Amino acid sequence: MLNRILLSSAAAIVVVAGAQAADLPSKKAAPATYVKVCDAKGAGFFFVPGTETCMKIGGYVRVEYDYRGAEATGGTYTAPATNTLATSHGLATSGWYQRGVISVDARTPTAYGDVRAYIQTRIQAGSGTMHQTEASSLEAAYIQFAGFTFGQASQPYSFMSSWGYMSNWWTGWPNGVRQLSYTAVLGGGLSATVSVQDANGNASGWKVADDASPQAWDKNGPIYVGNVRWDQSWGSLQAMGAYTTDQPALDTGTLSAENGSGYAVGMGLKLNLPMLGAGDTLEFTANYWDGLVKAGIGNTSLATPSSGSWGPVNPLTATGGSDTKFASVTNSSGWAVGAQLQHYWSKDWRTVIMGAYADMDNPVFSSGSKSSDNSLQAKSLGAMMIWSPSANFDIGLHAQYVRWDGKNTATSAKYHDDNIGYKLRVERRF
Repeated sequence: MLNRILLSSAAAIVVVAGAQAADLPSKKAAPATYVKVCDAKGAGFFFVPGTETCMKIGGYVRVEYDYRGAEATGGTYTAPATNTLATSHGLATSGWYQRGVISVDARTPTAYGDVRAYIQTRIQAGSGTMHQTEASSLEAAYIQFAGFTFGQASQPYSFMSSWGYMSNWWTGWPNGVRQLSYTAVLGGGLSATVSVQDANGNASGWKVADDASPQAWDKNGPIYVGNVRWDQSWGSLQAMGAYTTDQPALDTGTLSAENGSGYAVGMGLKLNLPMLGAGDTLEFTANYWDGLVKAGIGNTSLATPSSGSWGPVNPLTATGGSDTKFASVTNSSGWAVGAQLQHYWSKDWRTVIMGAYADMDNPVFSSGSKSSDNSLQAKSLGAMMIWSPSANFDIGLHAQYVRWDGKNTATSAKYHDDNIGYKLRVERRF
C-alpha cells in the first residue's frame, strides 16, 4: 500500500512539473557559425565567414647548422686586398640559423576569374657563418587578376627548383622580384609571360653594385623579361630571355655613363621519371648573359662565405685596376649550366644530386679605360639525403664541393679556391 502511494505521488509531481515547464517561454540556442572548407582552391583553404573569399594561412619554421672546412687557395697573385680570393679563407667556420615564415593567400571570385592577394614575410636570426642579425623581411607581396601580376612575386625568368640547402648556380631569386607581368594561357599546356621588372633594390635580384656606393644604381631603368613554357605529363620545357637598355657603357666601365645595354637568354627542362620512383625528377638549365650576370649565376652563388653563401669573397663586387680583383659585374659576359636529380627511395627517404659549371669574363678598367680581362671558371657538385618522418617535416643533410679558378689576361696571374661544406636542416611546414 505504501509503495502505491509513493508511486502515485511521484507521478503527480512529474505531471505538474511538465505542465509548468510548458507554460515557460521557449529559449532556443543560437545557431552555431562554422568555418566552411573551400576545397575548390586546394588543401588548407577556408571561407572567410560572411564572404566569398577563400583564405589559407601557412608558413614554416627552419633551423640550420652550417659547417665549412678551411678553404685551400693558391696562385701567383700578390698583395691580396679587400674583395680578393685570398682573404679570410684559412679557417674552418660554422654557424646556426633560424627562420620563421608566415604566408596568407586570399582569393575571391569575380566575373574575370579570381582576384588573388598573397603576402609572405619572414623573421630570421643567426650566428657564426650564418651571421644574419635578428630581422624581418618581405619575401612576397602581390595581387593577381585576369592574368596580370602586380607586386613582388616569383621571377618569370627562373626555372629550376631550388632544392639545395646551399647556394645554387641557377637563378632562384628567393625573395621574388618587383614586377608588372602578364601571363597568357594558350592551351595544351602552353603559356607565355611578359614582365617589366624593377632593377633597383634587394628584391630585384638582377644586379650587384660594383661600387662602394650601391646608391649609384638608383638611376637604373627596368628589366624586360619574357618566357614561353610548356607543361605536360612528362615534365616541362621553358625558354626565357631578359633585356635592359640601362647599363654602364661597356667602353668606360663607369657608373655615370649608363647608356649601354645588357641581355640574357636561357632554357630549362624538367623530366618526370616515374619509372625510377614516384616523385623522381631530372632538371636542367642553361643560361648565357652579357651584362645581366644573375641570369646565369643566380642571386647569391658567388657571395662571401660569411654571408651564408659559398665560395670566395665576392669577386663580382670588386672593381678594376688590380690583378687580384675581378671587375664590374655589369660588364660581365659568360654562360652557366646546372642539373639536379631527385630520387625517392621510399615515401620517407629521398636523395638529391646536383652539379653546375659557370664560365665568365669580366673586363678590368683603369682610369676609365679597359686594361685587361679577368676570367672565372666555377665548378660545383653536391648531394643531399632527406628524411621525412611525416608530411611537411624534413630532416636533411647537404654536402657540397666548390672550386673557383681565375686568371688575369694582362698579368697572367692565376688563383684558385677550393671548399667543401655541410649543412644540416630541420624544417616543419604548415
